[in-house]
Amino acid sequence: MASENSPVLFQVRPTEGLSSTASTGTEGREIWPLVHALAATLNEVNPLPDLTEVLGTHLGAKACLLLCHYPSTQEVVFTCWHQGTNVTSHVLNMAAADSPTDYQRQVVLGLIQQTTDQSDGKARLRWQKGLTELLHQGDRNPPTWLRTLAHCAAIAVDGSGLQGAILLLDAGGLVIDQTVQANLASLAAIAFHQAHLQSQGQRHTEQMRYLNYLKEDFLSTLNHELRTPLTSMMLAIRMLRRPDLTPERSAMYLDILEQQCTREINLVNDLLMLQTLESKVMPAVVQASEQGPPLANLVAQEQQKFLAADLRLELHLPSEPVWLAVNSDSLNKVLHELLANARKYSAPGTTVTLALSIEQASAQRVAIQVASQGAAIEADELPHIFDKFRRGRNATKDGIAGTGAGLALVRGLVGQMGGTITVSSQPSDRSLWQTCFTLEFPHPAKST
Repeated sequence: MASENSPVLFQVRPTEGLSSTASTGTEGREIWPLVHALAATLNEVNPLPDLTEVLGTHLGAKACLLLCHYPSTQEVVFTCWHQGTNVTSHVLNMAAADSPTDYQRQVVLGLIQQTTDQSDGKARLRWQKGLTELLHQGDRNPPTWLRTLAHCAAIAVDGSGLQGAILLLDAGGLVIDQTVQANLASLAAIAFHQAHLQSQGQRHTEQMRYLNYLKEDFLSTLNHELRTPLTSMMLAIRMLRRPDLTPERSAMYLDILEQQCTREINLVNDLLMLQTLESKVMPAVVQASEQGPPLANLVAQEQQKFLAADLRLELHLPSEPVWLAVNSDSLNKVLHELLANARKYSAPGTTVTLALSIEQASAQRVAIQVASQGAAIEADELPHIFDKFRRGRNATKDGIAGTGAGLALVRGLVGQMGGTITVSSQPSDRSLWQTCFTLEFPHPAKST
């Protein structure tokens, strides 16, 4: 809630009744050096550290803190200065509940709200407890310098799209004119906005740089994936032109042409499907069917490929039939992609499992899991594994073929069928990690 003393733009001239020697904690201290020093901080890319130090030193405080919350991004920022040390600035993004970052966020938000309530005459600011919790060390004791301070002058900052607070700490107490407080709040709001825009600009620049990297990586990969089959086909055609070619070798080269042409067609079809998947109309409701037999057929078809890669493929089915009402072609495409992915990334000599089950604990949902053992999926890569054309570091490093379109296509098809897909990567035996893709669909008996 906004303070009754609405912030105004920092004034070049004092308002009527405010002399150039207005009391700001030290009798006779001139306000103009403060005006110019504060204005100069706005020339910095991120003005908050300099602004915090200038406020503290020019107003005679022993310490100064700037706190800000941006509701649009849920970002929390606090900057701290005290005599004899450098300024520290912290950005607190959303974090897991009960984590240290989440705890600090709640403390900052509480101090901002208390400052606003105090300026409205609704409550008293409990700054000592709040700052002790915010700045505590490992043993939760307050910093030594904080123990020597007994007074806090708090100024609420209310700007468009943000809420903040200025905390000026001193041993004896600071008295700041209300007009000066309003001007300081206005200047702090400008600085908060400027710092936020700079942070957003840096974030957008990093995103653009990353998107350009993805584009270049995709074009390079796509170039390789398109040229390799074409090169094989061109060589096969040249060999077929030889007059001394035997029927057996002619048949072999025709097989190569067919295989590589099929590979090329599948790649183009996947890219086209991925491009149009999000805009496609949801398929009509299909009749429920038992999933055991088609999964058994799929495993039988894929078994030879896994044996050639020194892998075993096992199917785990429940004792009772499991039914699903999904598009069988789409589900088959999804499982083909997941099994091909498992075959590429599994360590030789390991087992890949395809399991079907009914999750009793999740409201009768049908689960299909594809689990394999190999290299770990890094924690920072897991949230992006289904992104279009995103390939993990291991794939690039080990030269594993692919365009990064497969898992994005899988997520789109699963979503179109009304299901969800998740992935986990956890340590297993033999210094390997188990990667598990889990598909979940509503059970037909529960979806009607």
